[in-house]
Amino acid sequence: MTELRVPKLNNNDDEYTLVEWVVGDGKPVTADEVVATVETSKAAEDLLAPVDGVLWHGLAPMGVCRPGDVIGEVVAPGAARSAPDAGGPAGPGTAAGPVITAPARELMAELGVDAERLRELDVKIVRREDVRRLVEARGLHRLSPVQQAVARAVTESHRTVPAAYTVVQVPVDAALSRAGVLRRELRKLIGLPEFVITAVARSFAAFPLPFATPVRDGEVRAATAAHIGVTMDVGRGLHVPVIADASGLDVAGVAEAVGRFRRTAVSGAFRESELSGGNLTVALHNDSDVVLAVPFVFPGTLCTLAVAGPREELVRDAAGEVHSRTIVNLGLAYDHRFVNGRDAAMLLQHVKDLLGDPVALERGV
Repeated sequence: MTELRVPKLNNNDDEYTLVEWVVGDGKPVTADEVVATVETSKAAEDLLAPVDGVLWHGLAPMGVCRPGDVIGEVVAPGAARSAPDAGGPAGPGTAAGPVITAPARELMAELGVDAERLRELDVKIVRREDVRRLVEARGLHRLSPVQQAVARAVTESHRTVPAAYTVVQVPVDAALSRAGVLRRELRKLIGLPEFVITAVARSFAAFPLPFATPVRDGEVRAATAAHIGVTMDVGRGLHVPVIADASGLDVAGVAEAVGRFRRTAVSGAFRESELSGGNLTVALHNDSDVVLAVPFVFPGTLCTLAVAGPREELVRDAAGEVHSRTIVNLGLAYDHRFVNGRDAAMLLQHVKDLLGDPVALERGV
């Protein structure tokens, strides 16, 4: 018999949720076959069979598990499975618990309902309405695992990062116009965010400090490339997937990555590898009524750049004629221990200059 143990998946969570068994109880498996999916506060990860054999479940879907926990076992064909009192997994949330329907599991994940609380229902089959009834009876709403992770990051940021904030106003008519051309030519969803992300990434060579990683007071580790985190929130919680080596991509390449992230955000099924390694974050606030947004600096980074919504304003040109233009506010939140206001202003001005010539930015000139 070989135990199926939960590995340590990240440094942020002490417990995970078993989302589903991909291989049924008592079914044959081969080594390195995906047998289960567990969810951290940020992502979904596959668990692989350690050896060939027959898989036996030890934890019901939506059960909570911790790094190192045994949630199942793989035994040789024809061999008996371990008894629960012989060291195998047992207790609340095991296979002896109630059957949970798929809609109920989805609502449990959305509302952050722990499988242990299902004992209060005293039913054999847990349906979506049962979960809602359980939550309403207590009059409480538990934050989803994703939102709990955001809460921890925000708390840690405000506790440890003495942040400052600088904002510049950027005309974006040229970038919006070029984005429209590229949408038609490439048949991709390309807008101002893709141009801003590209401009931020292209600024890495000239301004590497904002992309560095803080190590300890007075010391940072220089980055070798711009790995840009992009905020994604489509109603299933905030995720920040990372465009690796974004400084080496053109606008179309950035758009491809952002489009893939948007599709994944709908299901919330990001992988840890997609959410790790960012060294500067771009926070998107695309609603036209948002004129200013102050993001937090993610722990382990020095800067977060916020993009507010576009808005129209009237300006007078050199000849005295009045005309309209579209502008956005770009703001940089930065760890003031390492980055000064001058550094922030110069980075923002560089991004502004790049956005002023979107064709050159698109071509990497």
